[in-house]
Amino acid sequence: MHNALQKLIRQLADLKAKSYKLKASEGYSLIELMVAIGVFAMVTTMLSGTFIISLRGQGKSATVQNVADNTRYAMEVMAKEIRMGMIKTTEGYVSDIQFRSNMPNRNGATVRFYLDGASSQVMFDDDISDALAPEPITASSIAISSLTFDVSGVSPMSQPRITIIMQAKSAGTAEDIATRIDLQTTISPRSL
Repeated sequence: MHNALQKLIRQLADLKAKSYKLKASEGYSLIELMVAIGVFAMVTTMLSGTFIISLRGQGKSATVQNVADNTRYAMEVMAKEIRMGMIKTTEGYVSDIQFRSNMPNRNGATVRFYLDGASSQVMFDDDISDALAPEPITASSIAISSLTFDVSGVSPMSQPRITIIMQAKSAGTAEDIATRIDLQTTISPRSL
């Protein structure tokens, strides 16, 4: 046993602690790390700026699409009713228009389109003689700032023409993505 113990002590004495020395070519210095972090911060800042600009562009695009869709729909509804109506009004610019509709299910009722100043929406009354309230044909997400009907050609020997002029803008949006649109179309009623 004594021999075994001596042998173990010799083996332990022969063991040397390994030392690891860091050479200059291994690892990074503090300056190199600071430069790398600085470059990373600049690239991140530029990419986040680009991301924010693209988000604004996407918001602007959605706002333009919303205003265009709403105003286009309102123009189509008014044009369809006017095209199928019987216009009996004086010539000139008017802020609302009333006429007899020949649309199916209207039975010759007098309809009216006008701009409601309180809600900034285009209103449609499909029968001015009934007690039902007019309905808006534009969404509350847009504000109609101007709606004018230019009526011309209402003499007995000419074809009437109604030019609808509408100005709209987005409502409740940030100033940098707000949108404004001007529309105009001319319609001639089909019934002579």
